[in-house]
Amino acid sequence: MDAFFAAIEERDHPDFAGFPIVVGADPKGGDGRGVVSTANYVARTYGVHSALPISHAWRLCKNEEQQGGRPCVFFQGSFEKYDRESDGVMEIVRKYAGTVEQTSVDEAYFELSVKARSSDDQYTEAIKIARRIKRRVFSKTQLTCSIGGGPNKLIAKIASDYKKPNGFVIVRPGEVRAFLDPLSVRVIPGVGPKAEETLRAMNIRTVRELREVPAEVLAERFGVWGREMAERAQGRDDRVVGGHQPVKSLGREHTFGEDARDPVILLATLRRLAEQVAQDAREASVKFKNIELKVRFASFETRTRRTTLRASSSSARAIENSALRLFLPFLDRRENPYGRAIRLLGVRVAQLTVSPLR
Repeated sequence: MDAFFAAIEERDHPDFAGFPIVVGADPKGGDGRGVVSTANYVARTYGVHSALPISHAWRLCKNEEQQGGRPCVFFQGSFEKYDRESDGVMEIVRKYAGTVEQTSVDEAYFELSVKARSSDDQYTEAIKIARRIKRRVFSKTQLTCSIGGGPNKLIAKIASDYKKPNGFVIVRPGEVRAFLDPLSVRVIPGVGPKAEETLRAMNIRTVRELREVPAEVLAERFGVWGREMAERAQGRDDRVVGGHQPVKSLGREHTFGEDARDPVILLATLRRLAEQVAQDAREASVKFKNIELKVRFASFETRTRRTTLRASSSSARAIENSALRLFLPFLDRRENPYGRAIRLLGVRVAQLTVSPLR
């Protein structure tokens, strides 16, 4: 779906059609906490994007308004409404597709199996079905979506992003290299700003340039991920649609309404986060061995600290004790010599193993 939350609000508030729309925390005149959930495409031209601090989004919007741009409209949003809309969209997709793998509230992979004499005919029929899905979603919801298709999940994902919003891009098997080669390495899922910077230092900017680098060279620089990166640069992906993707970590975060220094408030928050993460682990029937603490100061500087348990556990006490040990140095000069206030605390567990908890 295209800028899903913001598109729903624009549809439901036609007076704001064409305005930059931001869904997220209350900006409170630039003093708000939290982050942007979604921004529509007009707001994105202002520099507003998902996960941006809402206070920063407010300042960007005000700056554009002073330059003659339209003022941003901020919505805190209704996630119950967004979930209902998502259910309706996915119901449409399931009527046409044999296998559907919903990956988030606004995105899914689906597989089309059609009978035809040749691969070319299969794609022709699949394109007709995909266009029907696109038309049906719009007629039922008045929301646009972007559909990408290809011989595997990787190509479908990249194609779906290629001409957003309201895009429709199908890449046949024989077109994969020609499609990928001129694109930036950033189109490959998992290649973020830091990896892009490292690749740029190696004079690698496009997927074609990445494809020409031996997998051993990438593995030496990036480890296991380097070999996977090499595979993706070739356009290869053997993941199955609907296949189970194991959860790699579980975590919770809390952003304080006001920057906090009081140890009583901070430690109580840490204990609550530990209990919540332990509950998430029990519900997922997993045990954990790694525990990570995340601390974000008022300046937005973020630090993480990790520890590993001797044996896998599922208890809140194990999380709490480890998180407290990691956090206590932030209350004194060891990790916080200037007594800076804390904006956010987070707790995450990893190295998960399945456990039939009762």
